[in-house]
Amino acid sequence: MSNELATIPAKRTFNYNGMNLEDPDPSMPPEQVLEFHALLHAELTNATLKGPSIGDDGRQTYKVEVKIGDDN
Repeated sequence: MSNELATIPAKRTFNYNGMNLEDPDPSMPPEQVLEFHALLHAELTNATLKGPSIGDDGRQTYKVEVKIGDDN
């Protein structure tokens, strides 16, 4: 019998513009999940992630914020 502990990826939620974006692969870094969704939502190429905040159930919630305009 092995003494190794198996790690279970945390459940994650990505909130964008009132929608919850699916987590396609819990082993992906959050930034890669954003790139994945940018294929359908082009505006996410200029987005940043805030968080995660951790819920009572351990779920990690990231807020997706889209940058609009220039920094100038």
